[in-house]
Amino acid sequence: MNNRNGNFNNRNGNLNNVETVYYPTENVENNTTNVRTIRRVHPTHINHVNNNITRVENYYPVTESVENVNSVEEYNCGSDLRNPRCRPVNRCRKC
Repeated sequence: MNNRNGNFNNRNGNLNNVETVYYPTENVENNTTNVRTIRRVHPTHINHVNNNITRVENYYPVTESVENVNSVEEYNCGSDLRNPRCRPVNRCRKC
């Protein structure tokens, strides 16, 4: 039992010089968390557009050719080189 001095008796009835120290009260806080879920639905519509493209290709090929025309004009200029008298020579078969 406890006497007036704060001493406790042990089992044998002997008084022990016991000092009792009191600590400040420890406060324990128990938290309870309630979860509230709010679902926010944001609908999306996707429109798939199929574009069909017809490609018209126009080609304008250009060809080139080169024609070399060689003409022979024949003249009869006589026998004097210093004073030529040139006249065309007519080589026409049907002439």
